[in-house]
Amino acid sequence: MPEMMNYQEMSDEQIELAVSDAMNIPRGVKWCSDWSLAGQLAEENHIGVKYFLGEWMGLSTHPTNFATGFTSNPRRAICIVFLMMKGGE
Repeated sequence: MPEMMNYQEMSDEQIELAVSDAMNIPRGVKWCSDWSLAGQLAEENHIGVKYFLGEWMGLSTHPTNFATGFTSNPRRAICIVFLMMKGGE
């Protein structure tokens, strides 16, 4: 069984590189700081975000690929859930 990534320990830059790599697009996109990009990522991948117990929670309720991620940055939460979903494919 493959080892699970610990996205909480990754920097924003590492998260952004991983998202770009997962999408097979050039690196350099600022997913964790730009709402227009993170919002599009959330919309296209059915990822929701809400504030819960002092942190932002990103979540996917896809029937075959449920994932959640907690962080202080809602855009980063979206990216973490996206990466968790891609890791489960």
